[in-house]
Amino acid sequence: MKIRPMRRADLPSVGRIERAITGKAAGTLGRDVARQLRHGDPAVCLVAEEVDTVAGFIVGDVRPWEFGETNEIGWVRAIGVDPEFQGHGVGRALGKALLKRFRRRGVRTVRTLVEWHAGDVIAYFKDMGFDRSRHVALEKSLR
Repeated sequence: MKIRPMRRADLPSVGRIERAITGKAAGTLGRDVARQLRHGDPAVCLVAEEVDTVAGFIVGDVRPWEFGETNEIGWVRAIGVDPEFQGHGVGRALGKALLKRFRRRGVRTVRTLVEWHAGDVIAYFKDMGFDRSRHVALEKSLR
């Protein structure tokens, strides 16, 4: 398996994986990732390739400021592994590669948001060394 930076040409594969995971047509993830590749830090958007097939992806972000923080904060914004490749270490390899890139940039804290009912995703992040944050996510619907 090869981990490499994501390219715009990988966006259809990201959409394919998103559809395979969610069972729905690709949402806004592809547009969001395209924007990240154009305007953000493409070095923290990675794909895992297995025999010339994109088996998974991870999208990170580095934010220079957050409430009460003085150092850059790394964020895991999205991760997806093609169901055919799940259970083969693809997600772990992507996570480790992203954390390594964050460390090289001097990032000392990495965060993500996970839905409460997503037990498999929570287990993945716990296995990668993540734990509950001292922060509480709040939201308000503007409908």
